[in-house]
Amino acid sequence: MRSVEVKLRDGSICHGDLFDVDDYIKLKNIFHDWQNINKQLKTLGGRNLNVPDVFSEALFCIFFNSVRTNGEAHSYDCVSLDNHAGIQVKSCSIDNDCTSFGPTSTWDELYFVDFAPNGSVDGNVWFYKIDCDIYSIVLNAKKGETFRDQQAQGRRPRFSIKSAIIKAQNLDPVLKINLLDDEIPEIKGGTDE
Repeated sequence: MRSVEVKLRDGSICHGDLFDVDDYIKLKNIFHDWQNINKQLKTLGGRNLNVPDVFSEALFCIFFNSVRTNGEAHSYDCVSLDNHAGIQVKSCSIDNDCTSFGPTSTWDELYFVDFAPNGSVDGNVWFYKIDCDIYSIVLNAKKGETFRDQQAQGRRPRFSIKSAIIKAQNLDPVLKINLLDDEIPEIKGGTDE
């Protein structure tokens, strides 16, 4: 990982982390550690830990030629080196997610990283591009509140991306990887050309 400057679509510059194949190998090791910690927590009657943000965001950056912004660029998690899009990356490690967004969250592109595409964490990680109008999704049918309405009220909209979008629209993942495979998939990140 190294620090780089990246330009946003509005022309502003931010700093972020550029990941490479060595980082992917570290992430695979961290995945095993995460799984072992979760097993130990279960013996104490605890719940699994959520996916750490750097884990899903770094994986995204490696495979989608992007830079992780570390909170320096609006509400963007990453910035694409290909088209300078500000990207939000959401993830889950359970079968039915409850994804939340900040009241002022914005993005040019939205991706969802599913660490449990088969119902539980098994090494498979599927990436989905969420390319629909989520602002109009009704989150509270009784009150007729949409995602946009809840943001306008200063609230954090919450809903299941897997149920409301991926399953409802029968979306296919744009990329599938398995963190348990010995072979390293084709890496798109790691350069800032």
